[in-house]
Amino acid sequence: MSVRTGLPLFEQLCVESQSNCNRSCWFCPRTYDRTGKYLDRSGNAVIREMPTEKIVDILRQAGTLGFRGPVGFQHYSEPLLDPRNLMLAREALRCGLMPWLHTNGDVLRHNERLCHEASEVYRHIVIGIYDYDSDEELDLEKRFWRTRLTCAQLDFSTIGLRGRHSGTSMAIPRARVPSDERMSVPDLTFPNGPCQRPLIRLIITWDGEVCNCCEDIHGAFGLGNVYESTLEELWFSAHHRRVVEDLVAGRRDLYGLCRNCPLPPSGPRAEGRRLEMAWRRNSIS
Repeated sequence: MSVRTGLPLFEQLCVESQSNCNRSCWFCPRTYDRTGKYLDRSGNAVIREMPTEKIVDILRQAGTLGFRGPVGFQHYSEPLLDPRNLMLAREALRCGLMPWLHTNGDVLRHNERLCHEASEVYRHIVIGIYDYDSDEELDLEKRFWRTRLTCAQLDFSTIGLRGRHSGTSMAIPRARVPSDERMSVPDLTFPNGPCQRPLIRLIITWDGEVCNCCEDIHGAFGLGNVYESTLEELWFSAHHRRVVEDLVAGRRDLYGLCRNCPLPPSGPRAEGRRLEMAWRRNSIS
């Protein structure tokens, strides 16, 4: 806990090492980007990376702040498309951090050596499973990965089946993603719902922008850039503290992205305050 600001240190760190992904998933905000951050006006992938020395500097800054939690090298990109990935994970270990991997698995699937190396350096691996037509196929996929990644704690991120009630799903609708029948929760917003998610992660995209949460793809909250400020200055800034205080208090209406966010409330509501609900606008703007 910082005496100066009252904010606790982040619990997780995400440093997006590069901008590319080999998939265009319907539930991912990057699929609808045309700003040049991830895709250009024609929908072509933007291929950029954060310099190695900058990533290492961020890891070391985090360690100096006393952070000892999980660190991943993705936000809206596929981390294993970066050939530096395992090297960066080892550097995180040297800084006293806990590397974790969230991947769609495509790079790993036909590379047994990489599976072995990844399961040695990553203590926790999450595999996204999106290509299955039944619960049985989903179970087969899980068994496949459990035999491939034997040394790591393994979890799965799954997506539901169109028009069916079967098919285990962890899908949630996103503020920048159009409505879809595969969503696993009602397509609602919570205008006064408290949100403590921005307290959990420090998210840094490939261009150095700090994002507020997993719904933020473009740094919409103006939280700053790691090329201009230190991690300590960014996380404990007055502006970041104000955003966090607003959202913990349920003032989602103050922020455009939060007004259209379908994630349910997290944290306690003020005593006697009734939770408001509204249908989400089908917009990705």
